[in-house]
Amino acid sequence: MEILYGLKELISFSKSDTAVVFGSSFNPPHIGHIVIFNYALNYFDADFYIVPTNVPPHKQIAVPFEKRFDWAVRTYEVFDGVDKAIYITDMERHIEGINYAIYNVEYFLKYYKNVILLVGEDALGNIERWYKYDELLRKCILAVYPRTRDGSLYKRGREVLGALYERVLELNFPIVEVSSSEIRRFVREGKTIAGLVPKQLENDVRQTYINLEEGERW
Repeated sequence: MEILYGLKELISFSKSDTAVVFGSSFNPPHIGHIVIFNYALNYFDADFYIVPTNVPPHKQIAVPFEKRFDWAVRTYEVFDGVDKAIYITDMERHIEGINYAIYNVEYFLKYYKNVILLVGEDALGNIERWYKYDELLRKCILAVYPRTRDGSLYKRGREVLGALYERVLELNFPIVEVSSSEIRRFVREGKTIAGLVPKQLENDVRQTYINLEEGERW
């Protein structure tokens, strides 16, 4: 795994004609992020980019980008030595204001023929709220891993997107029922998060959320 700082020219990094982009707020990172990324590595023949989000469109995040980026770096160190092109980039640190997925896709399309966005099934639950979602799907493939047992959000995606659903790839990955919001709730309630986040992050994650000012959204 290699860390990329800034909005770099990616010509020298490209080893494939396809980039898989995995964006997340990592608030905090957890074992689900690791499991899904592992399955994606084994499924796609591509270069892989992990993109921690800075200012996401639909939610506020109290934990600073620098902290979440550091957590992501330490989480994905587990893939050091894997024979794949894996990069983690702080590109969103260098973009002012809210950033949208389509802008990231356009950035990667400068250097790759194909761009695949790796997202959870819950993304299909509100796909019409994504900025320029129809244009986004014309420019990339949305690779969607399951989050519900009944596939209800895949069904909703098919209904909303119609013919555009041909740009959606339903991934037959295992359902990992762990979420960042549940981990934050466990910290608020004084419960253990052992095994849910990487061991090397556990104390830092717990203390970070405990130290947040009372009443702040996290």
